[in-house]
Amino acid sequence: MADLAGRLIASRYLVQSLVASGGMASVYRARDSVLEREVALKIIHPHLATDKSFVEKFRREAKMAAKLSHPNLVNVFDQGTDGEITFLVMEFVPGITLRDAMNDFGLLDASRTLEIIEPLTAGLAAAHSAGILHRDLKPENIFLDDNGNVKLGDFGLARAITQHTETGSVVGTVAYLSPELVTRGQADARSDIYSLGVMIFEMLTGRQPFEGEQAVQIAYQHANDRIPAPSSVKPGVPPLLDEIVLWATARNPKDRPANARELLPVIKRARSDLARGLTTNLDDIAKTARANWDEDFVALDGATEVIDEQLLGQLEYRSEIATKLTKANRRTGRLLVLFTFLAVFASAGSGWWFATGPGGAASVPELSGRSLQVAIAALEPIGLKVLQEEEHSLLVPIGFVTRTDPPAGSQVSKQSEITVFVSLGPKQVLVPEVPDADLSEAQALLTASELEPGAVTSFFSTVAAGKVIAFSLPSGTETNQGTVIDIQISLGELPDVRNNGAEQAKQELQALGVVVTESLVFSDEVSKGLVVAMVPESDPLKEGGSVRLDVSKGPEFATLPNMVGETVAAAKRALEALGLAVTVDTDQLTSSYGVVKVARQSPAPGQKVRVGSTVTIYTR
Repeated sequence: MADLAGRLIASRYLVQSLVASGGMASVYRARDSVLEREVALKIIHPHLATDKSFVEKFRREAKMAAKLSHPNLVNVFDQGTDGEITFLVMEFVPGITLRDAMNDFGLLDASRTLEIIEPLTAGLAAAHSAGILHRDLKPENIFLDDNGNVKLGDFGLARAITQHTETGSVVGTVAYLSPELVTRGQADARSDIYSLGVMIFEMLTGRQPFEGEQAVQIAYQHANDRIPAPSSVKPGVPPLLDEIVLWATARNPKDRPANARELLPVIKRARSDLARGLTTNLDDIAKTARANWDEDFVALDGATEVIDEQLLGQLEYRSEIATKLTKANRRTGRLLVLFTFLAVFASAGSGWWFATGPGGAASVPELSGRSLQVAIAALEPIGLKVLQEEEHSLLVPIGFVTRTDPPAGSQVSKQSEITVFVSLGPKQVLVPEVPDADLSEAQALLTASELEPGAVTSFFSTVAAGKVIAFSLPSGTETNQGTVIDIQISLGELPDVRNNGAEQAKQELQALGVVVTESLVFSDEVSKGLVVAMVPESDPLKEGGSVRLDVSKGPEFATLPNMVGETVAAAKRALEALGLAVTVDTDQLTSSYGVVKVARQSPAPGQKVRVGSTVTIYTR
């Protein structure tokens, strides 16, 4: 996108400078000339601005975000279009992002982490209370302003919360994606909580919990592995924060806080206890969590489970934390032991059973849009036999994966077969012959040819009114399956207004919605005031188009100049320049016309003659 600095958008927002640019949009600092304040202007990229479905989604989500008003959210003020520009107007936050802060200062201590996380959770709780998911929580979208305030912004992937919001494809930044988004493409408020937990881990340790060279490798780890306690990476992290991270990032969404409203009082209590030097009281966490665990606990009571040594090690580690907490508050400690055991069992036990245990099951990762090599590298290590098939696709480039069978998120037995479908690119089809038919028949013909009927425009034409004139691509053209083909429909012929009075002709055409302009011309054949010709701006003429009427001024006359004494060549040029035909009556050779002179002419000098008539010049 070209730099828009200095441009006035929607006659109101004066663009000052580019702030940032991403995959979908660029953000500019701008001045609202009406309310006289600085704003952030988010403008979607031109190639997306022509996508009607994307623009509609952009507008819908802008309206959703505009419903939110909270001191810890970046507020949305306005949304609109200006020509080819589709924009969103937001609160301008002077300062840095959380990503900038971590890049500059590295990891954060527990106190500073909670100082940022509490207002961030409060803002997210406001969104969840309004029924809105963020779906793209990451440090780049957390703003720390110059006054010390924390604000959550960029609801570009926001969706209304349903029981399970279907995303259609995995969205968000892969480092912060929840397991259910990776495997099933579903999200609810607990998916935001998972992303928040990952961010807390990163703030405390200075690194993300999972790393890999390919995005699919990171996504696979989120789907199949447990996020460790921050203190296992960075010793010294308070047990209180270990437990919050492990609760927020449980692999099973049911084992996390239901939403940010449920997590917020826990964060507040943790911050308060840490500030007072208390690192042992998780009573509120246990109380908050107990409702989530009771049902699962009853179901597990009396069951026998096999737990591997790694899992036992984690239980022992977390039991040490619980023991320390019990010394300060025995009642809290008992609840914490229950919480700890169930959290580890829910988030780790099922992963052990389906990934490496006797169940021998694996979750099919989302591979759409990945290369075949990446897909094989992701599937073979989890014990799946890869079969390859090819199919046409409008959206996926040639050579990349369109889908898998079984689909992403399915649980399959190890050593079972999985079919990876690879794109052949769009199927090529031929544009059909233009039918002698009406609009509905033409649309049906395009659909039968695996093309998409597009916009319908009407033209004045010699084709009968209501019939198809042409398609936007010539018949027989080879094009991609699903290409949008516009259709031209006839309005019938324009009336022949030649030799009609100019005013009458003008009214007749204007009644058909045609814009009429006039031009006066000389005519020997058409009387003064009548239409000599009608000239459309295009052929065929589009509905609402314009025509020019050439209106006669009558014959054109010229006054004969005196050519006597001029050379024949000079006289001939002068007379022809007046639109007259010239006959030379002479006994001289044409090679002498530049020397021999005119002796007389007919008609005589000073007479008026019609343009186009003949004048004779004599040399003797």
